[in-house]
Amino acid sequence: MLDTTDLVECLRNKNYKELIQQTITPATYHIAFGPVIDGDVIPDDPQILMEQGEFLNYDIMLGVNQGEGLKFVDGIVDNEDGVSPNDFDFSVSNFVDNLYGYPEGKDTLRETIKFMYTDWADKENPETRRKTLVALFTDHQWVAPAVATADLHAQYGSPTYFYAFYHHCQSEMKPSWADSAHGDEVPYVFGIPMIGPTELFNCNFSKNDVMLSAVVMTYWTNFAKTGYV
Repeated sequence: MLDTTDLVECLRNKNYKELIQQTITPATYHIAFGPVIDGDVIPDDPQILMEQGEFLNYDIMLGVNQGEGLKFVDGIVDNEDGVSPNDFDFSVSNFVDNLYGYPEGKDTLRETIKFMYTDWADKENPETRRKTLVALFTDHQWVAPAVATADLHAQYGSPTYFYAFYHHCQSEMKPSWADSAHGDEVPYVFGIPMIGPTELFNCNFSKNDVMLSAVVMTYWTNFAKTGYV
């Protein structure tokens, strides 16, 4: 096991360019980084800390984008044809297997997910299957944790603001069918539409984008200054 003192010393002596060029590949349907319970900065599981009201003196604002789960669907689906029944079934099975291994009742879990994320009014439409698959990954990875966090905080009467972001700029870097994906709110938070496209946010910003950015920045800065939006 690597001594943490040696690890810190190693990191301090690394050039920042070498660090940012490293590729970290998380497990499927997981993110690369998460909280590390070190007993100091993070003394316990964040959920336990929130359940104990450790953060009740802090106001929070959090939210989600409509299509956060796009990255988990990208590569599975065809941009033009949507998702076939076989691809949908495989994606759900792969999702369950990677997250839950092979527990007893796996088939029941898989079939329940398929049932809940099938639009029964339009179940033969491959584009609808694609949309509901994005919704599955969005709900699991972002919506459910965010809503649970907001609910825990609000239970103590602490100011809690929750947003759902549905807009995204027009860009050739994203499929035309994609909704607002993870990080699509960032340019609006920092006023990028007001200065025009950048290397990082190469979008065709419209006047509506500029207006929306002004509103978003007002909400964010009001919250930072006063605790209210």
